[in-house]
Amino acid sequence: MFTFYTDRKQSPIFFINNKPVYTQFKKDESKRIHPFKDSSKYLDSDEFREEFNLSRNESKIIKQSLRSDIVPEKTILKSKFYTIRKNLNQRLYNEIDLRGTDKTISWRFGDDVKLWAGTSVVIGSSNSGKTHLVAEWIKNALKRKKKRNFIYLSPEFNIDTTLKKLRNNKRWSRYFQGIDVSDDTFKEAEQSPAQFWTDTIKPRLLNAESGTVIVLDDNKDSEVYKQTRAFMIKYMRTGRHRGVGLISIQHNIRGGKDTAQAFSSVKNIVLFPRAGGKGKIVDFLHELTGLSLKKAHQICEIFAESGRFMNIHNWSPVVLFGPKYAIWV
Repeated sequence: MFTFYTDRKQSPIFFINNKPVYTQFKKDESKRIHPFKDSSKYLDSDEFREEFNLSRNESKIIKQSLRSDIVPEKTILKSKFYTIRKNLNQRLYNEIDLRGTDKTISWRFGDDVKLWAGTSVVIGSSNSGKTHLVAEWIKNALKRKKKRNFIYLSPEFNIDTTLKKLRNNKRWSRYFQGIDVSDDTFKEAEQSPAQFWTDTIKPRLLNAESGTVIVLDDNKDSEVYKQTRAFMIKYMRTGRHRGVGLISIQHNIRGGKDTAQAFSSVKNIVLFPRAGGKGKIVDFLHELTGLSLKKAHQICEIFAESGRFMNIHNWSPVVLFGPKYAIWV
């Protein structure tokens, strides 16, 4: 279940505004997070009627029965009553719905800047908001008193306007390093891409101190693509032993070698259901989490309507969350 309380050392799954949210497998009524909105609004909604295939009159009767905890007399509604009551009780523990409220769910790097920050793969089509989201994570971390180190590798580092505030902030230059891997960089260095990787890029990545996060943004567009891919695959598995986190920004869920290791290793998988390829996201949720295709489609629609991104906490417990909705699957 979701809870604001923890009696052991664990990292928050996410935050509601600035309040950390944890998980525990044992249900505890006294520690669960109570709904942030009036449940009667949900029971009056089209969403409720459509989910359980109810007419308006049936919905009214079920609503009254739930409030009084008295089973409806009509035989046809009895089974629906028990099904709906069980479903709503489960939601109290495995769902957080902030739609229609001023609360927001967010993710952030841990406060201890020397500890491993985890691994993430951020996947979306062009203009979906991938780089913007990662840049916001980094800005949030660099605004704190204790700052984490970041190394950002991209073939568009020097021209990407999304990175302008990070690239040009002198106060953060000690903590935020950029490596441009465009064709112009290799021409100016007067070295082959492979030699530049060996002499310049690889040593900087391998010498990153504990707590550092390395971001690989659209490395497929670089002449050192094969080298960065090999580094990415290795560090998704072994980076935590060095304390070095990794974020890979990519375009395709079905990315072959670029995603095969990610889905079995990374802590967070971030997708963008408002962008193109929603059908692929539904299929991916079905395969990754075991959700039925119908349920995966319903959840994908909720995330698309309520926010730009959907984060899959890929380690146990598997939790899906976006700016306004979270569900334990």
